[in-house]
Amino acid sequence: MQAFRLLYMLFPGLLLLGWVMWSDSLPCVGVLLLMLPVLALIVLNMLEVALLRRRALVGMYLEGESWLSRLMCRKAVLFLWQVTKATVLVFILFVEALDWPPWFWLLLLLDIPVLFFTSHWLEQSLQGQVKAGAQGIIARRLLVTVNTLILALLLAGGWMFEPQTDYRDMSWQATAVYAAQQEQLHCELLAPLARTKAVQQALVERLVRQGLEMLTNTWGKLAGWLLFFFWSGLSLWAWSRMLLAPLIQKVDLDRLMHKGCYLG
Repeated sequence: MQAFRLLYMLFPGLLLLGWVMWSDSLPCVGVLLLMLPVLALIVLNMLEVALLRRRALVGMYLEGESWLSRLMCRKAVLFLWQVTKATVLVFILFVEALDWPPWFWLLLLLDIPVLFFTSHWLEQSLQGQVKAGAQGIIARRLLVTVNTLILALLLAGGWMFEPQTDYRDMSWQATAVYAAQQEQLHCELLAPLARTKAVQQALVERLVRQGLEMLTNTWGKLAGWLLFFFWSGLSLWAWSRMLLAPLIQKVDLDRLMHKGCYLG
């Protein structure tokens, strides 16, 4: 069973890697087929946390018979809101993944077994610290944040040593045009987003690199790169949620759904 869950975590990672490898020729139908499993996993992870937050909010702060309480307790409203947020994250993830360097992909594939075993260890460590049955939920919530921060640090630090395009001899307009022309996707659904992202990245990169040239402190440069990779952090947040979703067991969601909106 544990080996199956590890393979289940590997599956969406391979889907995303396949998208990166064949993005130049993959039609929109193929892209959507790759997106749907990733979207389902991210929704599942977000729904688990949303159900827990809803119980805390309604049970602790709202009156049980108020209209706001009844609105918050509607499963359809909660589900549609999570799907909307997850859809945005999936598009960001698929666009950002196109620019991840090969060495970072190796780290991401290594991240899968690390998350798997760390999650199991953390669940065991939380026994006796949180209520029975909630260890997995709390462990996954912590790991989403920690894993995202670590990956963002590694990506930002690694890019400091990567050769970058020098836009300083170009005007701002020429920089934007050049960056947009580098993105060639077969699927027109994602092509505008990819070009917009490329323009944004090139302009911000030029601005940040000009500022970094005036800094001699390594930590100052790292802080500048972290600011530059804030948008990438959203994609890594989506990556972490996608990987942790297969670890959710049906009993976890059943427990939250069965107890409804109220604590106890």
